[in-house]
Amino acid sequence: MKKLLSVILMLVFLVSLFAEVGVYNDKVVIGTFQALSGPYAIIGQEMSKGMKAYFNWINSRGGIHGRKIELIIADDQLNPAKTVVEVKRLVEQDKVFAIVGGLGTYGCLAVMDYLEQNKVPFVYQGAGTSKLVIPPKKYIFGVQPDYTLEGTLIGKYVGEIAKFKNPAIVYMNNDIGLEGYAAFKAKLEDYKMKPVVEVSYNPADTDYSGLVVKLVEKNPDVIVIYGLITDTIRWVKTIRDYGLDSKIITIYPNADPSFIKLAGKYAEGVIFTGWVPLATPDRPEFVRDYQRAISIYQQTYPKEIMSSYAVAGFIAAEVFTEGLIRAGKNLTREGLVKALESFKNWNGILAKDITWGPNLRRGKSSMYFMVVKNGQFVPLTDLIRP
Repeated sequence: MKKLLSVILMLVFLVSLFAEVGVYNDKVVIGTFQALSGPYAIIGQEMSKGMKAYFNWINSRGGIHGRKIELIIADDQLNPAKTVVEVKRLVEQDKVFAIVGGLGTYGCLAVMDYLEQNKVPFVYQGAGTSKLVIPPKKYIFGVQPDYTLEGTLIGKYVGEIAKFKNPAIVYMNNDIGLEGYAAFKAKLEDYKMKPVVEVSYNPADTDYSGLVVKLVEKNPDVIVIYGLITDTIRWVKTIRDYGLDSKIITIYPNADPSFIKLAGKYAEGVIFTGWVPLATPDRPEFVRDYQRAISIYQQTYPKEIMSSYAVAGFIAAEVFTEGLIRAGKNLTREGLVKALESFKNWNGILAKDITWGPNLRRGKSSMYFMVVKNGQFVPLTDLIRP
């Protein structure tokens, strides 16, 4: 009897030794880091809700290959120093299988190398820096368009599609603005164009009256603004109040209903990039998908409508879940990596046109353009590529 017990204990030990971290017979445990408190809590709370709603829906249907998805959310307050501490706790103490949907450029960059070295898959970053995906890293899978891709496509829209003649660019003097500025300017060279004026600003500034004079002097036909939502609204108001009627293009983090609400009449005519197709009457398939997503979301949050940040969380969850499906019953981190590398122009409910490969970690390589008309976002183009 003692000998049998010893054999059983040894078998249990061997099974545990070779079992994949975070993977159990009835569940897979994953982690994310979000700003649940602090000044950016509204973003992290909404993104978390999108993830939870989708995973709750999957779990209500029995999970994936018999496993429920257990999500542990760490509150890093969008502080990179806290991100490092929280992610190490998730990996080393909570023993998560993967990190899904981390929020914030600097936090994602702060933990990127740690996760890569520890062979922990990191699927979907709520960030736009191309440093996460170029050069490609085995365990880091981006989904959102990066600012290099976006800047390139804005350049294509300006120089080739809309055929503007005298573009200007206003950009934050930080990683986001500098990367977008460089890509936009480089793409304009394909059309033998360059900005007629370039305005760099400090994101901490609140008065742009001194800088806007540079735009007034050149009277550009289009102004590209690489700023986040509060800055961009302030820029749009200043530009219009100084009498400029230039077209204005800005970036996808600003393409949220809150922009229209906060900017009011100043939002009219502003052009945005986008990567999640709009549910408009001319695209009934997108209407159907969006209605399905709302139905899933409201199973957890009745009567609520998803914000753009909740949509991001929803997409992070559905992309990761598709990876679990493809990885099969015998789930491993290496198996998940191979499964994700099999995505080619994959469409989910809200995720569209996602592609990865052995040397490709930029999930999105296409975007579209939309404009505010009568207080609503209206598409200007289909998905376009560089």
